[in-house]
This record gives sequence, structure tokens and C-alpha cells, in this order.
Amino acid sequence: MSKSTCTVTINGKKIKANVGDTLIDAGLGGRLVLPHDCCSGQCETCRVRVLSGGVDDLGTREKDTVLGCLAVLEGDAEISYDPVPIVKTTKGVVESIREVKEDYLEIRVRVARPVTWLPGQYLRATFAGYPPRDYSPTTPLNLDAEQDVIVFHIKVYPDSIVSSKLGKEIGKGHAVKLRGPFGNAFLRRQPEPIILTSTGTGFAPIWSIAVAASMGQPKRELKLVVGSRARDGLYMRDAVRWLRHRGIAITLTASDGDDDTVMTARPHELVGDITENHIVYSAGAPSHVETMRELARQAGATFYADPFYVAEEDKGVLAFAGSLFRKAAAPFTTATAG
Repeated sequence: MSKSTCTVTINGKKIKANVGDTLIDAGLGGRLVLPHDCCSGQCETCRVRVLSGGVDDLGTREKDTVLGCLAVLEGDAEISYDPVPIVKTTKGVVESIREVKEDYLEIRVRVARPVTWLPGQYLRATFAGYPPRDYSPTTPLNLDAEQDVIVFHIKVYPDSIVSSKLGKEIGKGHAVKLRGPFGNAFLRRQPEPIILTSTGTGFAPIWSIAVAASMGQPKRELKLVVGSRARDGLYMRDAVRWLRHRGIAITLTASDGDDDTVMTARPHELVGDITENHIVYSAGAPSHVETMRELARQAGATFYADPFYVAEEDKGVLAFAGSLFRKAAAPFTTATAG
């Protein structure tokens, strides 16, 4: 007869749990909150490392990691997760809205108190009077970062509930509530070479990772492949200039590229060889992220995902556009339009 109870050790703390509990529920039963957000297997905030024991990954395993919201205990086990900033709610106001390219905005929000986040994580932003959206805070494209100012890149879709109002009903001084940070696709201090890929405003978390890695881990090898449906969507000119000045390899691609300065192949076709020693981060369209996940899995590389999903309220009017949003309830993993 199998045991109905077991012991799970989480970051060194032993907790009594039930066989069949998800790892998140097991932790909560012991008054230990594993990082999590959507609890539906999309945001990957709850990805943890299985050190030993009985865990049914339910199809979520990548190398030695599983999703804590879905994986269940089969018996005694030990797991760990990376320390992350505590999730908090902070008030702020829109300080500026700047068009960096047609239909691409840089939004700056001045917060009442500092917001701690790791490059690659995302925040849930609620503009007063509108539904919440998940956006990745990022480094300003021209690197003029300010303390207590959070920067977002947002793609505007004419019929969307939130992004279409930016610069109109939502302007300077508009109240904003930020909650987070969430997400598991953040920069770690590791020696392995990094491959960063993105589509659309998935560039926001990828750019913040690239800057942090270049500045804080200058000996680490970095390679970026940045894609867009069309060249008009390559809004990151200042960032590209800075990266190349730093000697970082970056490839741009779009369907209407010239195969000279902008390639026409799909981003995953331009990453080159991936080995088990690579750390791969991918953000943007779910189809792109899943393709990169499979390539990383085949190579045995470590993979961090940040897919952007369509917000529930916008699905009907924006599905045709392939908009890159997170779901309000179950986050595209980082942030973009909405």
C-alpha cells in the first residue's frame, strides 16, 4: 500500500505533505510560498529544481526542473528554487509616453516606492479604470535609467482595450498600480554562454537581460536574435547600436528584410548551433518560444521561456493580429502590448 503522506524538503525546509499534492500546495501547507503567478503552466514563475525523490512532472520537466503548479508528489522529495524579490503592490503614475516607432511606445511610470525586479521578470500593471496587463520592465533604449521609474515597451493595437488608450485616455499623470515581480526567465549569475531570442516587444525582457549581463558579467558570451513580423516592428535602433558597440552579436530579422542588414529567415533559423553548455532565453510569440524550447531541449541546453499570450478581453478583436499580450489571469511570460 502506498504512503498517503510524505516529506518534501524545499530549500532545506522539511514539510509534511500528501502524496498527490502539487509542489505549490505542498509548500503552502508548510507556510512556505513558492514563487508563482498563473498556476496554469504558462508563466513558468513556479519552475523549481528537483534534487531528489518522487515527483511526477506531468510533462513539464526541462533538465532537472519542473513546474510547481502542475508537478505532483509521488513520495518523499527534495526541491529548490532561486531566491527572487518578494511580490509587492506599488502605486505609481504615468510620467511619460514616448513613441519610439509608429505603434511602439515607451511608457515610463514613476513609482511611490522602489520596485525590485530581476532582468527578465514581469509586472502586472493596472492603469486606473482598465483591466490589468502583464508587462516586462526594461532598460530604457537610450540607457537613461532613473531611480523609481519603471519603463515598459508596449505595442499599440487599434482595437485593444488598454494599449489603444495609451497617449489618449491614458496619459501623463494617470494612476497605475504595479504588482510583482513574477516570472522565472530572469538572468542568473552563470558562466555559460547566453543565446537571447525575441519577437515583437518580447525584446523588452531580452534587452534588460542583455544589458545586465554585458555590464555585470562582461566576460560572458552573448548572442541575440531579434525578430519582427515586418521591419517596421524593429523599434530598438538605439539598443542595437549600443549592443554592437559593446561587441555583442545581434541579428535582426523580419519577413520583409533585405538579407543584408535585416535577415528574412525566422529567428530560430538564425541562432546557429546550440550545445548543452548554452543558456537560452526566449520571449515573444508563443509559437517562437515553443520552437526555441524544442531546439534547446534537443541540444540539452538550459532554457528559460517568456511567452506572451493574448489577453482574454482582447482575444476576439486581436487574435487576427497575433498580438503579443499576457493573459491577465494567466500570463506571453513577459510583457507587451495590451
